[in-house]
Amino acid sequence: MSYFSDRLDAFPRIEPYRMAKAAGYWPYYKSVESASTPRITIEGREAINFGSNNYLSLSYHPKVIEATIEATRHFGSGVTGSRLLNGTLTLHKELEGELADFYGREAALVFATGYVANMSAIAGYLTRRDFAIVDKEIHNSLLTGVKLAGAGMKRFRHNDLAHLEKVLQSLPAEAGKGLIVDGVYSMGGDTAPLAEMVELCRKFPNTFILDDEAHGLGVLGELGRGAAEQYGVVNEVDLVTITFSKTLGSCGGAIIGSEAAVELMQLTSDMLIFTASNTPGSVAAALAALRILRAEPERPARLRTAVADFLGMLNERGVPTNPAESAIVTIPLRKDNEVDTVLLALDLLDHSVFVNPVIPPAVTKEMGLIRLSLMVDHDTAILREAADTLSKVMADHDQI
Repeated sequence: MSYFSDRLDAFPRIEPYRMAKAAGYWPYYKSVESASTPRITIEGREAINFGSNNYLSLSYHPKVIEATIEATRHFGSGVTGSRLLNGTLTLHKELEGELADFYGREAALVFATGYVANMSAIAGYLTRRDFAIVDKEIHNSLLTGVKLAGAGMKRFRHNDLAHLEKVLQSLPAEAGKGLIVDGVYSMGGDTAPLAEMVELCRKFPNTFILDDEAHGLGVLGELGRGAAEQYGVVNEVDLVTITFSKTLGSCGGAIIGSEAAVELMQLTSDMLIFTASNTPGSVAAALAALRILRAEPERPARLRTAVADFLGMLNERGVPTNPAESAIVTIPLRKDNEVDTVLLALDLLDHSVFVNPVIPPAVTKEMGLIRLSLMVDHDTAILREAADTLSKVMADHDQI
């Protein structure tokens, strides 16, 4: 047996994985065969698409597609180098300038992915002498950044301001401290109490706040700038990170903040200096999508209206939902083990509704969730059809 087979056999989750895959119950890595439209083709069947994060339906917008084609025709398929050397295109500069202007900040810096932007933001600003104060439910990319930084990690209970204050009080005043939160939490769809957090951070010296708006961009706030805008602190959080792979329908990420913060990152971020730059097409797509968001600021409001309408439909049919504060709708399950969650999601797909089953380690073991992400192009007819199907299938599984 090879080294890798030995290692695989020793992995504690391998046997359940193999059994699930052999029985046809493995719900992940399914092949998608169409664009991420309200109805997609997945594994050879058409289904209503609640499994993407294409919130403003921009990944297939004609202007975004055309921008991708034109950039690829002009710059080629890739830049074949890092941002430091030959990978900073005029497109990067344009996008960084427009992102900074959109958020009313001094500067922005584009990275190859949102994951890398988050890792860099933490590893670049915190050291082994500093502390990262993190919400219990922050995204994995932020946790990875803390590990890379080597900073002392202090967790506080999810959105618990009293616990957060106790943690801050326990740390040395002279130490650097970064409060790291998601504006919108990716699994629950709930928001961080950013106004109160900003006020609290200002009471403690040497403390900054990083707000990851991956799931808030294009969804919350009058202009679609996320939870920070919704709570009136878009210019008070020290750093904003975003990803292009959701609302902006592309691939990449960015840090947005002060000129000094961006300058420091350009000089110290190994992940920026040694990682290949974004493809020209992906940068052009993100730029075109951002321009559509700015030109059509009514899109986020339309999306929020669709979410409210859908929640009403589910409520009428007896389908329970957690409070929805974004475009993410989650359905708590009575039977909260992994098998029941997966089987329900697979049955929904068999009935032409594609959702995400949420199981550990994405959530704590006490939870069982079905996660749905809405898109602005989900019309009333699609939402009503989905609500009817969810009600029927969940009743069949004794979940309502």
